[in-house]
Amino acid sequence: MRILIFAWRDIKNPNVGGSEIYFHELAKRWVKAENSVEMIVGGWKGCRKTENIDGINIIRTGSSLTLYMLAPLAYKKLKQKPDIIIDVENGIPFFTPLFAKEKKILHIHHLHRGVWFKQLNPVFASIGYLIETKIMPLVYKKTPIITISKSSKEEIDLENISRVVGIVNPGIEYYKYKKYGKNKKPLVLFLNRIKKYKGLDILLKSVKQLNNKLDFDLLVAGTGDYLKEAQKYAKINNLKNVKFLGRISEAKKNELMQEAWVFVNPSFKEGWGIVNIEANYFSLPVVGSNVSGIKDSIIDGKTGLLFEYGNSHELAEKIKFLILHKKVRQNMEKNAKLWAKKFDWGKKADEYLKVLKTQCRNNNIYKSSF
Repeated sequence: MRILIFAWRDIKNPNVGGSEIYFHELAKRWVKAENSVEMIVGGWKGCRKTENIDGINIIRTGSSLTLYMLAPLAYKKLKQKPDIIIDVENGIPFFTPLFAKEKKILHIHHLHRGVWFKQLNPVFASIGYLIETKIMPLVYKKTPIITISKSSKEEIDLENISRVVGIVNPGIEYYKYKKYGKNKKPLVLFLNRIKKYKGLDILLKSVKQLNNKLDFDLLVAGTGDYLKEAQKYAKINNLKNVKFLGRISEAKKNELMQEAWVFVNPSFKEGWGIVNIEANYFSLPVVGSNVSGIKDSIIDGKTGLLFEYGNSHELAEKIKFLILHKKVRQNMEKNAKLWAKKFDWGKKADEYLKVLKTQCRNNNIYKSSF
């Protein structure tokens, strides 16, 4: 098959996130299975316009702001047209039904709804909300959809955009890693992009509430446009046990996830929460907000605990409970490791490819014995 992916960013983008990891991990496995994969993505200052990464042909055009206008031109310049297109919606889709004739899949990690108004000013938020909730359903009403969690499917069904033909959870990489023991002092870890909707402000409020009850440290790993505000809050409130690490290496991430006692994901919304499963792989239980995506990747009471989004008091109590109850925490550590083993990237790549082949076969595009 020749597969073309329209996406906001690629794996080398300085602002790479979960969506980019998801498609890179799938695509490189599709290439190994003798499929051809191209990606049309946005660029950044100083980037290469074309690059082959793990067998995936990357075409970069414009920037994060101009990509959506320039993507149709990049498509028209392709020497070979694809058998199927994956149109990745990160709040705004590429509207491929308006310029491409090939079979298409609309991929939605999660609908953004309220995220628009947490992340952008009211004008831009209103535009994004209008595009996603009003215009997108009109353009894609005949385009099959793939998403990554049961929660996301339920939201998409409510919006009546189109039919969801597949749910493919993200996977994780299984590999040997250097072993580290738990930190002697209780250690709580936040590792994510530091955006307003990711909920770091809620976690910092919880730390403030806990500081006169527990002796522990919070490590904050990652970067983003909310970082300075978070650092300011920590300084004003004298949260000396909060340490901001910035962007960290994969090796450092592995080390911290083994040393930490509790991982926290207080986000307003996620498609799934790959980082939750990554933490589980290192036998690290996760305390996460009880919202779409996160509630799919955490088994409440077994691999972690869920709390009401925005409720810093409840989050503080959940963190405190896991730190103080060693046997409960250790049982969750065992369950978390077992849960993580269900999410192998190879299996997920096969699941997604099977859906693509079925959609092509139904429309007589891809003719093969599968």
